[in-house]
Amino acid sequence: MIGSRTLLAVLLSGSVLACSPPATEEDRKALVGLWVPDEGPRYTIEFKKDGVFDFVYDVGPPRTVLQIKWSLSTKGKVDIRQDDGSHYKTCRYSIDAGKLTIDDGSGAECLRSATTPTTLMPKKFTKSP
Repeated sequence: MIGSRTLLAVLLSGSVLACSPPATEEDRKALVGLWVPDEGPRYTIEFKKDGVFDFVYDVGPPRTVLQIKWSLSTKGKVDIRQDDGSHYKTCRYSIDAGKLTIDDGSGAECLRSATTPTTLMPKKFTKSP
């Protein structure tokens, strides 16, 4: 009986920790804008106010852009959406002093191009003024 109470207490405390707070308007404002990768300006990303996300993965010519949608409902997690609005994947992010770190939650890239050769989205960016 004591063992089951301990297990229940551990499970409940774990579920409380797993709940992330909702994103705020300030979180959204911090994410919106043009971000330049720390490894060079070639592969920029831009979170637009209207919910469109651009990943420029070839500056060309011709300039090649993966344009999809994004939404923000949970602090530290951005939802990448397909053109029809359905969920594609969630990427974890953090912003500190104008620096964005974004990945798939396991340390790999958030997105990649659908071209050959594949272009991986960088993970560290600086906000463009």
